[in-house]
Amino acid sequence: MPPYQPRTPSEIIATANRLVAAVTALGLRGVALNEDHGRALVSVCHGLVAVVDKDGIWWHSPRRLRPGIPLYVHRCTVQRAAEDLVSDHALLNPGPRTPVEVRHAAAPL
Repeated sequence: MPPYQPRTPSEIIATANRLVAAVTALGLRGVALNEDHGRALVSVCHGLVAVVDKDGIWWHSPRRLRPGIPLYVHRCTVQRAAEDLVSDHALLNPGPRTPVEVRHAAAPL
């Protein structure tokens, strides 16, 4: 496997735009992109901001390694980062359960 090639500032913005498009394609709306000193910040929701930097895409996950120890997620591909961001978004913003989930939860054992 070839060593990771650091991104240039224009590649960082292009990668961030692809990340926004991928997250939006997975159903999330209101995703914002901001440039910040040679890196791009992709705000998925309150409390979930991905940083697209020279060495990849990373963020602080709402999941924990152990109580009190945050999980830092680092991804090198846009698609994998988008999928994981959508999963973390679901943890932070639980929506109403679907009728199938409600029916299943009420079903007798």
